[in-house]
Amino acid sequence: MNKTSLLFAGLLANAACAGPDAAAQTIERSTPVVAIGDGAGGFNAHFGDGFTAAESGRAFTELFTFDVAGLPFDAAASVTSSFLNSPLGKDLDILALSLYRYDPATLAVIGPAIAGIDGTGFGDGAPDSWSLAAYDLPTGAYAVRVDGLVLGSGGGSFGADLAVSPVPEAPAFALLLAGLAAGALARRRTARAP
Repeated sequence: MNKTSLLFAGLLANAACAGPDAAAQTIERSTPVVAIGDGAGGFNAHFGDGFTAAESGRAFTELFTFDVAGLPFDAAASVTSSFLNSPLGKDLDILALSLYRYDPATLAVIGPAIAGIDGTGFGDGAPDSWSLAAYDLPTGAYAVRVDGLVLGSGGGSFGADLAVSPVPEAPAFALLLAGLAAGALARRRTARAP
C-alpha cells in the first residue's frame, strides 16, 4: 500500500470510530488510476466513485493518483456527476476539480494546483460538468482531485477521465518539421514537372 492510501485509510478508520459525529465528517479517499496506454507514449484513464444514501449530507474529497516518467507532458481531465430525480433535488454536487504534483514521500503539494473550469449547465436537472487542461508539465507524481457534496437521499456518483500525452523534445520536433517541409517541397516539384 502506498503512503497516500495509508494516510486516507487512517482518516477513514478514525471517522468510523468517532461515534455519532462521524457522519458529518468529510469522506476522503485516494485511488491510483488504471492507465491504458494510447500507443503514442501517453495514456488514458477512466475513474469515478459512488455514494450511498447513508453518506447523504457529507462532503467528499477524492484523489486519483498517477505517475509520469520520461518526457514533459500535457494533461486534460473532466468529471461529470449523475443526476437523480430525488424529492430533495440534486443528489451530488461537484464543487471543484484540480490537478497537482505532489511528493509521494511527504504528500506535500509541489507547485501550484491547476484548477478546473465549471461547465455545469443551467436548470434543475443539469449534471455537474468540470474540465481542466495543463501543458508542458514536468514528470513526477500527480493527483486529480475531485471535491463535492452528497446532498440527496439517493447517494449519487461521478465519472471522470484523464488523458496524458508526452510533449516532444525540441530536437525531435525540429526533425518532424524538417520532414514535413521536405515532403512539401517534393510535392511541389512533382506538381511542377511536365
